[in-house]
Amino acid sequence: MRLKLSGGNGYNKVVSVDNDATLEKLLLASEAPTPVAGIRYGYPPQRVDNNQKTSQSKLDSLGISSGEKVTLIFQDEGNKSEAVTERAPSSQSSSEQLPPNKCKISLPTGEETYLHVRQIPDDNSCLFHSLSYCVYKDISLSPTLRTVCSEHIRNDKVLYSDAVLDRPNEEYAQWILRKDSWGGGIEIAILSKNFGVAVYVLDMDAQKFEKFNEDQFNQFVIIMFNGVHYDSLELVNQRTVFDRRDEIFSEAVLEAALEIAKQLKRSGHSFNTRRDRIICNTCKTILVGERDVARHAESTGHVDFGQAKN
Repeated sequence: MRLKLSGGNGYNKVVSVDNDATLEKLLLASEAPTPVAGIRYGYPPQRVDNNQKTSQSKLDSLGISSGEKVTLIFQDEGNKSEAVTERAPSSQSSSEQLPPNKCKISLPTGEETYLHVRQIPDDNSCLFHSLSYCVYKDISLSPTLRTVCSEHIRNDKVLYSDAVLDRPNEEYAQWILRKDSWGGGIEIAILSKNFGVAVYVLDMDAQKFEKFNEDQFNQFVIIMFNGVHYDSLELVNQRTVFDRRDEIFSEAVLEAALEIAKQLKRSGHSFNTRRDRIICNTCKTILVGERDVARHAESTGHVDFGQAKN
């Protein structure tokens, strides 16, 4: 399995371990610069301490699967992390501390729920995965969504001209079928109409929504883009489709989504690919612009990117 690791002091690494690997083997593969007190993973984050007993636990028994993002808790920050991650939502008060990828929604009726980020695998198909999850709760349908886009583009050579696509129509229609090709606004607009729901793309860096087909559909889904990756947003009951006719609730959801984007940006999770230099953490190549990043990912298969230091 392939895992994306991160930690304090700018630590980032992508590792490959056997499917039956233990926590101990993962930490050995991580080549962490300092002793590791434990790990965090999943949404909402759960913590596993690194001790003699847990070190022999297999990763799959802990609920860790390929594509997972795992945060290493170094010993000097272990106590600090524990204070945040071990609180249960059911016991949190109005002043509760939540992870940056989660936000409470309080309604005038007194009801409360939580909106959080649904982590989507980093494998160059994250746009299709995020939409597939929002609509079907199944990311395995992403190849089918690519086919929908390809056929739609091929069948409308006027709307999707060579100039619009920046390459010949037929070439683009074939290209988007590849699992390593990044989708974007063209594909979002097509799939929105195919689903019959609007798609609200929350730009984490810009802190604003780009709404696709909101004038055509009352129902909408929300996906978040950090500059190089898409994730889905959902309620804790896994609800992902909302209705703008329910004005109070839909506005509360959108406000919560913006708050999550704000907290994640503050935590350093956003990338401005139009302005900032991006580094491929796998091969250390410096990239500028979303297109540059996308082409690098397609040509190399690398999916782990970060903000390049000046």
